[in-house]
Amino acid sequence: MASIKTTCCIVGGGPAGMMLGFLLARAGVPVTVLEKHPDFLRDFRGDTVHPSTLEMMYELGLLEEFLKLPHTVVRQISLQIGDDRVVVGHFDHLPVHCKYIALMPQWDFLNFLAEHGKRYQTFDLHMRAEATDLIEENGRIAGVRAQTLDG
Repeated sequence: MASIKTTCCIVGGGPAGMMLGFLLARAGVPVTVLEKHPDFLRDFRGDTVHPSTLEMMYELGLLEEFLKLPHTVVRQISLQIGDDRVVVGHFDHLPVHCKYIALMPQWDFLNFLAEHGKRYQTFDLHMRAEATDLIEENGRIAGVRAQTLDG
């Protein structure tokens, strides 16, 4: 049975897990992300990247490169009522650099974060690694048991 020693283990490579893994690695914290699937390609994934997330990408210095990925810009939300189109929301007033929602497959966002995380020696992503149990020592959680494709 193989063992991995790390400072932080994140179970799940979704948006929160991948972003946390990236940010911790960027700060020099040894981090291991476990993702049970072999890739991020799943139909149920969301496809909206909100202005606050785009602002965070700007603050991290990643926005220009991120926006090179294929995406669609949504600057306002409107409804069709009969023959009339009514704007029910727009992003012009937000105090951010990107005053819109970017529509992009979530797997592109997750792959982007994974690739940038891998640039740090302290980032370790394991695909096909499913957490199965917590390891408890002296009344506190000390680790995670995981099953990998290899068993």
